[in-house]
Amino acid sequence: MTALPENPFAGMSIAQYGARVRRGECSAASVTDAFLQRIEALNPKLGAFTFVAAERAQAAAREVDTLLHSGTDLGPLMGVPVAVKDLYYVEGMPLTAGSRLDVSTVVRAEGPLIQALKHAGAVILGKTWTSEFALGGINFIQRVPWNPCDPEIHRTPGGSSGGSAVATAAGLCAFALGTDTGGSVRMPAALCGVVGHKFSAAAFPLDGIFPLSPTLDSPGTFTTSAKDAVTAWKALTGAGARADLPLRGLRLGKPAPLFYEELDAEVAQALDTAIERLARAGAVIAPVEVPEVGEFEAAFGRIVPVELIDILGRERVRNNLGIFDPVTKARFSAVIDAPAGEPGSARAHQAALRDAVHARRTQCDAWITPSTPLVPGPLDSYRTLESALAWNRRALRNTRPGNVFDQCGISLPLPRTALPVGLQVLCPAMADAKLLAIACAIETALNSPE
Repeated sequence: MTALPENPFAGMSIAQYGARVRRGECSAASVTDAFLQRIEALNPKLGAFTFVAAERAQAAAREVDTLLHSGTDLGPLMGVPVAVKDLYYVEGMPLTAGSRLDVSTVVRAEGPLIQALKHAGAVILGKTWTSEFALGGINFIQRVPWNPCDPEIHRTPGGSSGGSAVATAAGLCAFALGTDTGGSVRMPAALCGVVGHKFSAAAFPLDGIFPLSPTLDSPGTFTTSAKDAVTAWKALTGAGARADLPLRGLRLGKPAPLFYEELDAEVAQALDTAIERLARAGAVIAPVEVPEVGEFEAAFGRIVPVELIDILGRERVRNNLGIFDPVTKARFSAVIDAPAGEPGSARAHQAALRDAVHARRTQCDAWITPSTPLVPGPLDSYRTLESALAWNRRALRNTRPGNVFDQCGISLPLPRTALPVGLQVLCPAMADAKLLAIACAIETALNSPE
């Protein structure tokens, strides 16, 4: 029996890999083959990938090696194997949005983000699991991926970008793309123990991505470190970001109410320890009052499923309620008869909340919160529709405000926890460079020996 190939990126950053491949110490083809072998061996249990483009990936990797040998260098993502959530259109690969409904007419061409990946020389390995239409993190009509944090118990990886989070955590790719409408990057990143960066909604055009809610959708990345998130951000957007910002003197706000309430004991303990370490490292931790938090859920619930119904077509949704996942059906059924003016008034409410929050953001450099109030529980605990809907509301409670308030955000895994716990950092819209710099400073402080 052939031994499972080691993760080629274990203990190595994207930048370090780039240096190795340019020195000729490894090839993009050999690294791609190693990832494909790991996927073949591990994906039957993990279920992270729904489609593997082995031949296309191998051909792309060979082309990268040829270009490097000829002196052509496309940048830091050249030859880096990446996984892509099944909401992105990629030429030659299926796009199902996790549904049995045919959505092939919704998105018909690659968008700027996939084009940027390809132009940068990244190697796309395949498509990763998403809950149906990216509505929540637990499905009943399709298998939910296995969270690699526990080899014995099938724990939820979160969602909706659960496949990308699992693929990154299990070493099935160097990094992965996801989307985030209410926490679908940050929450699964927290539950799987990786870094999840939700881009500012306006940072990258959303063309070529199946839309859940054009008002609140954002793309994002999963990486194993904040420094890798910086590398991916700079390469994909061309925007700058530093990874050496000092933590001392940074003003980190603890927003209230809601974010620190009713936490699992493991989450509360890990957050207390992390915040104490950040304070000892010189960060200024201060409470921040955000009264608008009491209104975000109503705005979110009136925008997301209604906009998705408009995208799919109201009569089409009515006629196909029987084939949808029970979670999707419940979300649709709650708003299918909403008045025609409902989305407009909901968006106006969301804009007012966003503007009120942004007006006070000069109080601190960033907010810090638990990414989600819970640790990954056994999937068997959420086998009824009611329990799945309740889990979804609680799991996304701390991340949805970031979308409603139009913030960029990142989830960082906290060290030395029995089950994964994430620290969420939030900054104003279009402050991704600052967010990533703060994330790197926090990552360094939390992982340094005391």
